[in-house]
Amino acid sequence: MTEPTSFDLHATTEVAATADVVYRVASDITRMGEWSPECTGGEWTSEEPGAVGARFKGHNRFRDDTWTTECEVVEAEPGRRFAWAVLAQPDPSENPVWSFEVEPTADGCRLTQRFVMTSPPSRLLAIRDSLPPEKAATFLEFRRGRLQEAMQQTVDRIKAAVEG
Repeated sequence: MTEPTSFDLHATTEVAATADVVYRVASDITRMGEWSPECTGGEWTSEEPGAVGARFKGHNRFRDDTWTTECEVVEAEPGRRFAWAVLAQPDPSENPVWSFEVEPTADGCRLTQRFVMTSPPSRLLAIRDSLPPEKAATFLEFRRGRLQEAMQQTVDRIKAAVEG
């Protein structure tokens, strides 16, 4: 059986705040290090911060491994959806996309972080291919589980920050 290479993950929490407030916090990539257990922060590099087409560098860490990604905002609808593509693939339609989706509810809003990857970037495949065969066979499934946990921590931390 072949290990799946595409991801479509999400994590959700209910937040006792308006959708606009939650969107402002979640879309501030310079504060991502406060929420994410993997992303240590971000910095805008071009265009108007937060606007479609704006680019930023995201700094990441997992265990002893650190890396920086170049990203581009692909959707920015205040109070509703903020999404960015990680510029990792030659074909832009294959770039992984992260997003925060905010949906008003009777008691505030629902915050969902989503990650969609149709094919792994070369960096991820290089890590997998450097592992012993018994670990390489399940590396992408390990990565999927780790991302799922990290995404839930991220939305829970945003909730705590907004509500606190």
